[in-house]
Amino acid sequence: MASRKGVAVTIAILVGVAVFAYSLPFLMAFDTEMKIVVSDFGKHLDITKERAAMEYSSIDESFEKLMEKKMNPDEYIGIAKVSSSQINSLIIELTDSGATQEWVESYVNYIGALKKLNEKITETIVVANLMSGDDNSDSINEIVTKIHQLETESLDLTKKSDAARP
Repeated sequence: MASRKGVAVTIAILVGVAVFAYSLPFLMAFDTEMKIVVSDFGKHLDITKERAAMEYSSIDESFEKLMEKKMNPDEYIGIAKVSSSQINSLIIELTDSGATQEWVESYVNYIGALKKLNEKITETIVVANLMSGDDNSDSINEIVTKIHQLETESLDLTKKSDAARP
């Protein structure tokens, strides 16, 4: 025969499981996605630009070390992938910020600038891969030219973003 204590523990466990099972659909119904609420779109854009400038500076410094052979290509690729991920996060933040109509053009142009920066990072990774391989300097020079073009396009879009600010 079961003791009273054992029966009480069993009933308590069954009640706990029943309450959890009953509550589970309600818990799952909650939206657990993180949302960014922006009230000052100008300040938000300025902060994003500062964060992007840090990434830009970091990747340029690292790429220069790579080109001077002061950094291992594999080490550079690791840094570049992290920077690319950070830039993607900034793009998502700006896209999900819900910019008002007066800020949309400025935001769209700056998102374009960040996308060009990400393209640049991708091209620098290609250079790093070539450097770790057969070191085909003609291909590297062509890609470096493309990198400079992407930098120019990114800066142009940043200027357009600044000009479109309300």
